[in-house]
Amino acid sequence: MTTPKDSNHLDFSAQPLAALDIARILQTGGAEIDQYLGEEIYANSAPDYLAKQRERLAEAAKVHAEKVGDRPSYLLRAPGRLNAFLEYLDMCAGDHMSTTIDGDIPVMVSPREDDILSIANVNPLFPPEQFSLKAEFERFKNEPLEGHGPDVQDDWDNRTLLLPHFGRPKGAWSNYLLSSYLRIMWETGADIKGADLTFGRATAPFRAGTSSSSAVVVLAFVACCLINKNILPDWDIPEMCRLLGEAEWYVGTHGGANDQTTILRNGPNMVLYNRHSRTPLDSTPLPFLKGVHVVLANSLWEVNKSLTGNQSFNMRKGWMEMGDEIMKLIIEAVHDARRLGADMIPGWLHTLLKDRFSFIAGAPLTLLESQPELWDKIEAAYHKFGSLDEDILGIPAEAVDELILMLPVKITPDEAARILGKDRETIERRYTRPKRSIGGYHVRTTARFFYKENIIGRTLERIFLEADRRLSSGELAENSTEYDAYRMMVGELVDRLQHVLSFDFRVSNSQLDRLLSIARLGPGYLGGKLTGAGKGGCVSILVRDKDSHDMCEYLDHEYYSRGENFDEYRQILEDALRYYKPDSFERISASEQLQNLETALQSIQEQRRVITFSRGACVVDLSRF
Repeated sequence: MTTPKDSNHLDFSAQPLAALDIARILQTGGAEIDQYLGEEIYANSAPDYLAKQRERLAEAAKVHAEKVGDRPSYLLRAPGRLNAFLEYLDMCAGDHMSTTIDGDIPVMVSPREDDILSIANVNPLFPPEQFSLKAEFERFKNEPLEGHGPDVQDDWDNRTLLLPHFGRPKGAWSNYLLSSYLRIMWETGADIKGADLTFGRATAPFRAGTSSSSAVVVLAFVACCLINKNILPDWDIPEMCRLLGEAEWYVGTHGGANDQTTILRNGPNMVLYNRHSRTPLDSTPLPFLKGVHVVLANSLWEVNKSLTGNQSFNMRKGWMEMGDEIMKLIIEAVHDARRLGADMIPGWLHTLLKDRFSFIAGAPLTLLESQPELWDKIEAAYHKFGSLDEDILGIPAEAVDELILMLPVKITPDEAARILGKDRETIERRYTRPKRSIGGYHVRTTARFFYKENIIGRTLERIFLEADRRLSSGELAENSTEYDAYRMMVGELVDRLQHVLSFDFRVSNSQLDRLLSIARLGPGYLGGKLTGAGKGGCVSILVRDKDSHDMCEYLDHEYYSRGENFDEYRQILEDALRYYKPDSFERISASEQLQNLETALQSIQEQRRVITFSRGACVVDLSRF
């Protein structure tokens, strides 16, 4: 979708075709079409695989033709995102590493002359819907905010935080589509034209940690820009990525922009290192190691953001935002103390923390007290927790450790209200109310989590580039022991990341842990971790390529075929069926998840597979054939 002439803008030059013509071209096939799909989109040239993709895409086109007839149409597709290496860093302006899977979501798009968005999906879980974009925007924009506090600024951030999916059903799939349109309308004030959208059969796992929801957001954004290209600004890709990250806030999940960035701009067989620490956002494509396959395995424990996932997700964002606010206050207090000459007194930092914040540092602050000039670099370079990196801050690693130890392990809402000068209600609204009455915001472990991730990310970047350089130059052979050492180092780093996700950030769960424990004993295992926000969904398992098929069969036998592996999950869902009222959202969701589990266990081989790293979201341009 990106043009060779201008890699920083999307290419909207594809010509529309009648939906049945799109279906015919795909079904007819041919060497040129298979080469296009295999090399430029799916990074998989196996004939049987490509035949299945063409048939699936043609099916979507034929269903769309039943709805719109011979009106001009486009075929778009967006892949799922795979966080095979890092997590969450985009939420705190840190550098995040991820890629895209060949599992994707296709959608047929036909422009309309009115403002109606008419959506349909071949998946019966997602009912058809039709609504006026202007009416939805006016309802969301005009709802008064006075009842939420006297000093609440009326902007997209606060409005989506206080009024997520306002006036619309919680959990509706159409909210993800609407989010992109509303964000564009908020940004531009333009009278946006609507569209008829028909979503085809998806191969990106649903509620499984591969950001299928973000793929829908990206598809809606691209569809809107494609149809309204003559009236919208000519945004570059970094600006689009910012808007996409903010668009998804509408559904109630206040995350970063990494998923959308990767889904929008990744290339075939590449890994993206998205530099959220830079303005504007930059992305570095990295070559992946040879001889390594990724097995994507669904734990079958669904990540239902609308049910419980949003609270958990937003709680962790509250941890990092709270910690960031306190870190900035500490840096400000240090600046004031140094201006008054306090840095000449032994133990000055410990005294400052105790007197100003009632904190006790977790260890001696040797470097930060004895070399106060380090604070000049911290003050200049610190932005958010993603800045906790010696390269970004320009200070030694030991000083970064000391900086983190100045934060409290946990801070309660009442303590936060005192320090930040706000009332408890405002604290819990802004940073998410802790689940337990004695709970709080785990700021030190969160800071340490992001610091560890930054170290892992920088190390992975060095390994990928060094291994590729030495292999390309002929210095190493792909089957050499020395090159294999790179594979093992990457696997160990991925295992280390899973450890900090589990223990520092607490986003794993018993089902993910069980699946990974089983995988570690499987053939060719190198490393593995959860992917996505956690609390369920998929794991990505790095495996030697010669063993990837055997690993899949091993998981079939040891994980999916053993009913006892899912007893805990079943019990939780059955308890929800007994506890909640028949027509409640919680009970309906639990019933749906239980049915999804039983259906998935009847099709075990569809729950795990070897994936390729596909191209990001694009118009499938069949007008050239």
